[in-house]
Amino acid sequence: MFPGMDLTRDLRMLETSFSRNFYNGDTLDAIRQSKSDGYFLLTAPHATNRWSEERRKFADQYTGAMVQLLGATAGQSWLTSDGISSAWTYWDERSDPFKLALDDMLDEGRYLINVVGVGARYGVDIYVGIGNDPREEELEMAELIEDTFGDFNVVTGGQFNAVGPKSVRTYARSTGSGAIQLELAPRMRDAVEHPDTAGEFVLRFGELLTTRSARCMAREETVLA
Repeated sequence: MFPGMDLTRDLRMLETSFSRNFYNGDTLDAIRQSKSDGYFLLTAPHATNRWSEERRKFADQYTGAMVQLLGATAGQSWLTSDGISSAWTYWDERSDPFKLALDDMLDEGRYLINVVGVGARYGVDIYVGIGNDPREEELEMAELIEDTFGDFNVVTGGQFNAVGPKSVRTYARSTGSGAIQLELAPRMRDAVEHPDTAGEFVLRFGELLTTRSARCMAREETVLA
């Protein structure tokens, strides 16, 4: 049994709770979250269905389960949608539970990693969105991810660079927080169709988060000392 097998099983189990009522959840705009003392905040705004531009958009399957499992195994904070999300136009007009929880955790200085899905047709396993004006820490995180998943097809920037006004990464950067976005192909998150690689992603990325979190927090303590 490969090391990620238990993680694959956990992904499947968690996904069943996100998929209830056909990914509509039980309550409009419901969320699921957990706070930790870790350096990172993992978010999955598309874990369930949402309304946008007067039409329903379907969930990015396994992103919510992925974020919850990574947060639990790596000791990091996480936040996901847990019910169909209402339509919205501008960040400063939002007062829904996801926005309020996001602001709360960004105010506490956490570094955001937003996780969404991308289709297999693009031929890339992981896109790392760093925006048009990446800071040193964004570039460092992108390099670490490329090194960690060197045997997969990882692309930084480009087509899925999370620069749109509605992206969580763009909003986090506008508040002064560090942030990247991960676009994961089904091969990296679908625990049913791709059990080996989905489990391997959680295993490797969880280890990266744990190590990086400890180093960043130690560095901050040194600066404050």
